[in-house]
Amino acid sequence: MDYFKISKFFLYLVPFAVVVVSVSTLFPFIVGKYAFFRTTIGLALIVYLLGLLLQDKSSVVSRQSSVVFKRPLVIAVSLFVFIFVLAGFFGVDPAFSFWSNFERGEGSLQIICLYVFFLLSVLLFEKKDWRIMFWVSIIAAGLMIFYGVGAGLKYLDAETAVRNIGGVSQEVLTGEGGFLYQTFKSFIGPDFRESGFRFAGSIGNPAYVATYLVFILFYVFYLLVDCIKEEKKKLAIILGSLAVVFAIFFFLAATRGAFVGLIAAILTALAYLGFSLKRFRKFALIIGFLVILFVGSVILLRDSRFIQNIPGSRIFDISFKAENFQNRTVIWKIAVDGFKERPILGWGAENFSYTFDEYYNPKHYSVKEGFGAWYDRAHNIFLDYLTQAGILGLLSFIGIWAVFYWRSLKLLVSNNEKNQLSGRSLLIQRALIFAVPTAYLIQGLVLFDILPTYINLFLFLAFANYKFKTQNSKF
Repeated sequence: MDYFKISKFFLYLVPFAVVVVSVSTLFPFIVGKYAFFRTTIGLALIVYLLGLLLQDKSSVVSRQSSVVFKRPLVIAVSLFVFIFVLAGFFGVDPAFSFWSNFERGEGSLQIICLYVFFLLSVLLFEKKDWRIMFWVSIIAAGLMIFYGVGAGLKYLDAETAVRNIGGVSQEVLTGEGGFLYQTFKSFIGPDFRESGFRFAGSIGNPAYVATYLVFILFYVFYLLVDCIKEEKKKLAIILGSLAVVFAIFFFLAATRGAFVGLIAAILTALAYLGFSLKRFRKFALIIGFLVILFVGSVILLRDSRFIQNIPGSRIFDISFKAENFQNRTVIWKIAVDGFKERPILGWGAENFSYTFDEYYNPKHYSVKEGFGAWYDRAHNIFLDYLTQAGILGLLSFIGIWAVFYWRSLKLLVSNNEKNQLSGRSLLIQRALIFAVPTAYLIQGLVLFDILPTYINLFLFLAFANYKFKTQNSKF
C-alpha cells in the first residue's frame, strides 16, 4: 500500500470543497465547505504520517522534510501561521480565536488546516501532481458554475404565488413547478432575471466568485501554455473554451475589486514579459496601453445606456465615491483605532467584532442605506491581519510576498540574458506566476478571505515554492 499516493488523493479532493452546499445548515454556503475541507485534510495528514511510520523505511521523505523547512517561502508561511495562532492565544477571546463560530468557521484551527494543506502539497507534489491538481481545481470551478446556473434555471418554470408577509405583498415559490424547478429545486441562488443580478455559484457570495476565478484562470492559462508547447491541440481548444466560460462568469459576478486586480495582474504580466524579452517590449507596451485605454473608456462611460445594458456592468462602476467604498472607509478607521490599542499581537483572530463595538462610528449606519460593511471583518486583508494579529501579524503576511517577489525578481535578473533564448512558453508561465499575487493583493484592499480563496492562496504558495526550489532558468 502506497500511503503517500493515498495522501495525495485526499489532497486532490480539497478543491471540491467549493462545490459543497449544506442546505440543511443555517449557513449553507459555509458550514459544509469547512467540514469537508477539514475532513479531507485530516485524512491526508493521517495517511501521510502512516506512510512515514510504515512505508518510509529509508527515511527518504523524512530527509526531504528537513530540507523543505529551509526554503525561504516555507519559512515565511510558517512564520505567518505561527504569529497568527500565537496572537489568538493572547487576544481578547482565545477560545473563540481558535475555534471561531458556526457562521464563519475561520480562526486559528482553519489556518492550521490550511498550513497542513500547504505543507503536504510542498512535500508530496511534483510536476505531474501539480497538473492533476490544476485540472481538479478547474473541474471543481466548473461544478461551482453549474450549481449557480442550476439555481437560476429553477425559477424559469417555478410556480409562484403572491402572499402577505409582514404586511407586505411578496411573490414566493409554491414548491411546485416544471422540469427545471423539480431538477434544481434544492439549489440555492438568485433568479437570473432579478434586477442587478450577480452570479454567486456554489460559493454563495458573488464578491468571492470573481476572486476565486482569478486563481482558476491562472490554472487554465498555465496548462494551456503547456498544451500549446506540446502541440496538444484538442486539449488546448478545451482549455481555451474554459477560459472564455470562466471569464464570462467572472464578469457576471460583477466584483469591482477583483476586476481592478485582474487588470493590474495583466499589466504586471506584460511588464514581466517586456523586461524578460527585449523584442517583446514594444508589443507589451502597445497591449498594455490598449488595456488601459479600454478599461479607462468603459469606466468613464459607465453611466451610458450601452454600458448599463451589459450584464455585470456594475464591474465598471469604479469610483472612490461609490457607496460600498465609503462604507469601507468607515470600518477601516475602526480597524486602525483598534490597532492603536493592541499594536503588537492585536485582538486575536475572529475578534474584530470587539474592536467594532469599542470604536463604533455612527457613520456606519445611515437612514437611507442602512448598515454598511459587515461588522466582523475590516474588509481589507491588510487591516484584518493588523487588527487580528497586530503589527507582527501584518509584517509576517507582507513577508510572504516580500519573499515571493524577492525570489521571482532574483531569478528574473540573474537569468535575464538566458531569457532572451528561453522558450516563449516558459516565459509566459513565469509571467503568469509573477502576476497572480498582484490580482489577489489588490482585490484584498476591499475584501477579506474566505475558505475558497484561502485554499487557492495556499495552493498557489505551495506551487510557487515548487517552482522556486531550483535556482535555474526552469523556474
